[in-house]
Amino acid sequence: MTSEGFEIIGVAGSNRFGVYEIDFGWGRPEKVEIVSVDRGLTIGLAESKNGKGGIEVGLVLNKHAMDIFSTLFLEGLH
Repeated sequence: MTSEGFEIIGVAGSNRFGVYEIDFGWGRPEKVEIVSVDRGLTIGLAESKNGKGGIEVGLVLNKHAMDIFSTLFLEGLH
């Protein structure tokens, strides 16, 4: 997504939402997904399910950017 020649990246998240602690009457969630209606560059952060200080990262990228990200991420793991 661009605006007047600038690339805009949205980042949101909190480790205090307690998304895995919420119970609407049918039990706590097994998995929480970060959903975005934005088709641009968006990064979402949420606490991990195990509650030990980790985070879950959600990304919204176009295919080309995701391919690049995936390659760089996997190379960084090796």
